[in-house]
Amino acid sequence: MDAREGKASRAELENALEHSIECLREIGLILEKYNTDPAQESRYFSKINELLESYRRVHSLRNAVTEEVPVDLIQNYIDKGLSPDLYTKHRVKNVESLHNQCKGRGDGLRLLRDQLRREMEERLPPFEA
Repeated sequence: MDAREGKASRAELENALEHSIECLREIGLILEKYNTDPAQESRYFSKINELLESYRRVHSLRNAVTEEVPVDLIQNYIDKGLSPDLYTKHRVKNVESLHNQCKGRGDGLRLLRDQLRREMEERLPPFEA
């Protein structure tokens, strides 16, 4: 599969997902105005069938996208109505914090090495080969 096919498949998947969402919205509107009118009932079942076809289309295109979305992003941000950009921002802050910790440890080890070297030079006789 070349890049154009991947983009086309991804676009098809996005369209199928948007269609599924639109079907769900329309079903919600039908149910709000639902009464015992047979026309409403047939319209409702027609939309349910359309939704099922849309789900089948999404299922058939499931391999169009190979990227994985972190479960943490879905559970802690999207499900709570937060922006995915916040997830990225928090991850960058965490990485920066870990970087600073590692840098501090490295600096501490360099200071220890230098201090040990000075003390060894002061206390031990010079080594002659």
